[in-house]
Parts: sequence; C-alpha cells; structure tokens
Amino acid sequence: MTGTREVDFLCVGGGLGGLAAALRAADLGSEVLVAERSDVVGGVAAYSGGFVWVGGDPLASEPRDTLDTVESYLDHVQGERPVERAARRAYLHDAREATTWFAAAGVPLRVIPGAADLYHPAPGSTAEGRLLECVVDGRDLGAWRPHLRQGPYYEIGVSRTETYSAAREEPNGDRLTHGMGLVGAFAREALVRRGVECLLESRVRELLVEGSDVVGAVLDGPTGRTRVRTRRGVLIAAGGYGGSPHAAELEEVPALVESAPPVVDGDSIALAERAGAGLVRGADPFFSVGYGFPGEVHPGTDVPLVRPLLAHLGLPHSMIVNRDGRRFGDESYYGALISALRRFDPRLRRWSNVPCWFVVDDEFRARYRLGPYSAGERWPDSILRADSITELAAAAGIDPEGLRRTVAEFNSAADRGEDPEFGRGTRPFVRRTYGDAEHGPNPCLGAVRTPPFYALDLSLVGFGMGTLGLWIDRDARVLRRDGSPVGGLYATGNAAATRELRGYVTGLANARNYTYAYRAAGHACGRT
Repeated sequence: MTGTREVDFLCVGGGLGGLAAALRAADLGSEVLVAERSDVVGGVAAYSGGFVWVGGDPLASEPRDTLDTVESYLDHVQGERPVERAARRAYLHDAREATTWFAAAGVPLRVIPGAADLYHPAPGSTAEGRLLECVVDGRDLGAWRPHLRQGPYYEIGVSRTETYSAAREEPNGDRLTHGMGLVGAFAREALVRRGVECLLESRVRELLVEGSDVVGAVLDGPTGRTRVRTRRGVLIAAGGYGGSPHAAELEEVPALVESAPPVVDGDSIALAERAGAGLVRGADPFFSVGYGFPGEVHPGTDVPLVRPLLAHLGLPHSMIVNRDGRRFGDESYYGALISALRRFDPRLRRWSNVPCWFVVDDEFRARYRLGPYSAGERWPDSILRADSITELAAAAGIDPEGLRRTVAEFNSAADRGEDPEFGRGTRPFVRRTYGDAEHGPNPCLGAVRTPPFYALDLSLVGFGMGTLGLWIDRDARVLRRDGSPVGGLYATGNAAATRELRGYVTGLANARNYTYAYRAAGHACGRT
C-alpha cells in the first residue's frame, strides 16, 4: 500500500456517468475524485451516437410536452409487459430536472431539429423535441483533449442537427459531435472548468466496508496502490459486463462480441456484489450484428474491433438472411432483429437465425460506405463475392434455392418501395437516420440485382448494455437482495439494472446514465 487519502465522493469510472456525478457533486461543494482504469475518459458513451432522449421539454422556456404524454408513448414501447409505473414516473421527472440542471451548469445540450421518436407516429410520440445532442469545441478540453476516448463508429465533426436538416454550422478546428461531443461536454465542465481530479490508469480492486457500509475503495494506479476513504459515498459508473467471457451465456445468445471499449468486463459489478449488492435482471436484451474488417482495432489498443453495421443495415440494395436464405426481420432498425437472433429451434436443436449474412449487390458497394471503406472502393477479400446469387449462397453455406427465392420476392416489392413481410423503412426516424434520402420511393429499400454480389458473415455484437445489473433505487443507492440500501454505495449507467423502463428507446441509456448520476451525487451531498 503506497498511500491513503480521503475525499468526499469517489466516482469509479470516467465515462458519462462518472463525469456527470463529479460535476454535480463538485457544484454542491464536495471534494470529488474520479478513478478511470484506462488512460482515457469517455467510457462507452464516447463510442455511441450521442443521442439523449428526454421527455417533458426540459430545455423549453414554455414546456408543451407533458409527462402524461411521455408515459403514453412508453406504454406503447413496452407493450403489455409489466413495469414499475411509480418508478418510471419518478425517473421521467428526475431526467427532466437533471437535464435542466446540467444545461444550466454549462453542458450544451440542445434539441435536434426534425428528430422524431423511434416509433413515431405511435401514441404519445413526437416528431421533434425529445432527442438532444451536444457539440463541443475540442480545444476547450485543453490538456484533457488527448485523453478523451476516440469514437470509431461515427463521423466526428458532423452534428445530428446537420444530418437531420439542411443547416450547416460554422466549423472549427476540432469539433466534437456524437458520443465524443456528449462526453466531451461533461469532461469540459467537470475536469477543466471545475478542476475535478481524475486519476487515469487507476483501477478499483476492492471496496472498503466497515460494518455494512461502503466507506471507500482501494485503487491500483501507476504509482502503486492507494487506499481512498470517502466521507459521502462511492459511485459505481464503470459499465457492464459485455467483455466478460460469460456475456453470451448471460444474454442467452450463441456468441457475443463486445463493440464497446474493451474495459467493460463487469469487475466493478462483482466488487459491489461482494459488498452485499443485489444483482437483478432489468432491461430487455439489446445487441446487433457487426463485422470485423481486416486490421481494425479499438483506438489506442491492439484489440481487434468488430464494427456494428447500424448505419448500413437500413440502406437500399441489402438484406440479412439466415442459413436457409430467408430474411427474418426489418433490417432498417437493428433492434427489430433481436428477438429473432435469440430464437432457438427446439425441433432442429439449433439457433434459427444464427449464423446470418449481410447480402448486398454491387450497386450498394458503388453508392455507400461500408465500415472503413468509401463508396466505390474495392472491398477486402475476406468478404465473399460471386457473380450470381446462387454461387454466393453456395460459397457462404446458405441454401441456394432459398436465397434465390428470397431475393426474387424482395426485389419485386422493393421496386415498389414496399416490404410486405417486415415493413422495412416505414418509421420516420429510421428513414431519416439509416436510409438514403436521395433514393426513392423508400429510402431503405432497393433491389439486390446488380452483380457481383457480396456476403458478410455477421457476428452478434453488444453495446455494453447487458440485461443484468445492480439493483438501485430512485437515488441510485445500490440495494441488497432484501431491498435495503448498501450504505455509501451508488451505481449508474450500464452497471445498474434498468427496471423502471421496458423496451428500447434511442438515447435513453445516455439520459438515464447522467440522471442517476445526478441523483446519486445529490443524495450523497444531502440535496435530494
């Protein structure tokens, strides 16, 4: 042990939740320490699209969106499944309050013009107003700029506002958008403008427990081991378990590759369990499909990267098929594929839709970017290529007649801009976010007709969002299995189970992360 120190509040993890809690606690007068296991801050949110979903018009001077309307929309999203309604209502109130507070504290949250709810025009949905983003000048981060996690999946510098409208904003030398813009904004406010101390390459190895309360943690850092005692609490904000070797089994899928940064292996959740925390199942499963392009690694590491194909699946001249050559869902919205990817056939004793392939034609290659490859660029030899659909199927191990029949049926309907089987490209959000606005009559549908044809053998990829997590209450206090709080211990983000909301809503995970961080810091500082 190289040293002992004492602070008011310790944030385990330098991602969105840890930085948000640090900002809130610092403004409430607390001495805060952030401990980040890697050499960069930003966490999983830095890899994300940066969407933030909040109802109730938190940034409007005269709110028009009511929480009753928001709840009616969420009722549609979750369907007939049960939910803790009182907890959900409390969360919606707290998310609106937290968003208002962080915006006033300097985080440049703003409404994305023309961004509709995912399921719009469902009951209670809106065509604009609930999806927010942040854009930040990277130069404002000063010495912390080189230590902001690089996001590999989105074009940094182009905002959602520009994507969703014809507006073009004034460029600067280092414009941070998407997930990097979101976490960059919180890093600027917490680490630069408030001067909160953040220790990089400092991993929590143990939580200090006295009696039944958590009173600090033991960190391993560049200079050795440090015992940190806390006067007000410890926040677990270090993500989920997607990088764990047991992740696929926990999520009930045949295999799972984590697309989030290679720092989410569930270690902090395990530490909390040893301190008495209860682990519960919360949110619905959420993952997608991806492909490992040759030579791609997670930024700053030598860890191979499997890239989610979120921005590709909804483009024309493409489809996803199983080994029988059949489509099994609406490719334009990746969340619509999840239940089918988890389907197991008890008669054949095999997964119904895994393995699966992304099948496209040369029109797709000529028009659209694929991973690191620009439109029209030659693709690597690892991607199967053939001059006919049946030859492609045979090379991939797909039933040739099944694929031939599927392509013929798909093409006939796609020429009319229709997908009678799955309704691909019918949601306004999906059409605008994942389709080709210059392609008609449906921006998400185009025939797979122009040879040569290509097939990408897909992997199931996680986003750091597991179904299991620590059980927390409204103030983000970690609960034991009997429902009593573990004194001095809080959790947020993907480390905390989502029990108050069912179903996926784009941008909800980021909002939920900073909302519970806000509540945790407030409770620890006696302000809730």
